[in-house]
Amino acid sequence: MKRNLIKLALWLLLGVLISDLVYRYGFELLKVPTSSMENTIEPGQYVLVNKLIPGPRFYANDPDKYNRPYRYKDLKYGDIIVFNFPDADTIIANKPGESYYLLRRQHPNLDSLLITEGWGDLQSTEVTQRPRMVKRITALPGDTVQIERGTLMINGQGKSEEHACLTYLWTGQDQDLPRALARLNNEVEPLIEGNKTYLRLNNQDLERLGDLSTHLKREILSPGIPDAYIFPFMRSWLWNADNLGPIYLPRQGETIELTPQNLPIYRRMIEVFEQTPLEVKGNYIFANQIPISKYTFKLSYYWVHGDNRPRSFDSRYWGPVPENHIVGVVKYRK
Repeated sequence: MKRNLIKLALWLLLGVLISDLVYRYGFELLKVPTSSMENTIEPGQYVLVNKLIPGPRFYANDPDKYNRPYRYKDLKYGDIIVFNFPDADTIIANKPGESYYLLRRQHPNLDSLLITEGWGDLQSTEVTQRPRMVKRITALPGDTVQIERGTLMINGQGKSEEHACLTYLWTGQDQDLPRALARLNNEVEPLIEGNKTYLRLNNQDLERLGDLSTHLKREILSPGIPDAYIFPFMRSWLWNADNLGPIYLPRQGETIELTPQNLPIYRRMIEVFEQTPLEVKGNYIFANQIPISKYTFKLSYYWVHGDNRPRSFDSRYWGPVPENHIVGVVKYRK
């Protein structure tokens, strides 16, 4: 009897260990809470995360030690990934689900609000403790990403985004709108703003509309209208969600020239994600008090978008994803 209990305990312990290993390095079920991937992944939907792609991560909190010794496959364009939110290195105690940096940009008096609104203290978080997000990879390390009049450009070439759900203004007659919605199987809810009607559609929706797609006009922000909430938050660059870049995405081990002109793009990557303090004095950049003109990156960086583009808080608003933040790839949706 005692021997059987010992065997049972050992089997239970083995089961717990195997389950823990699978969770840490293999697969995990995750509930998606937001609408940024809507039409592909609905809010509240569960997804299976495959951590074997790009491989189990080790020492994710230390950019000098971080590695993935077992890479089953490399990440590629179009992969839907789960990652720790890079902007959450600092959080507000009672608002852990909101971006501290966005709140800081929205509220110049944030320090007072932390007290008067009872938002709580600021807290630092390790990479693996940061909230998780789900987005689609649109540019890889070594790519130059740009958006021109709403068109994604990779290395100077326009890239089709068949999954992207974009906003279109209905310019046809009111009596034709029900016919258009019927062709979409009444799966698209029109958005009414004043006397204007908008539809959020992807490429497949446009094909289903056929000739009625000529009654649609893509809503695109004009170039030269700056948005203070667009990465890297330089109003003088006149960037907005539909017109930004070029931004070069570094690869691990790659050395690039670092200048006061491109420093706004790379400073947070170097200081926060790679834990290398920088200082600017005039036209000179110092790392660990040593003047530098080049920098070798410890990590690779990816650009991501949400499929529900108008409602996605993605790389356009906070920058690239460091590879040590990536948990795995979505392989199954339920």
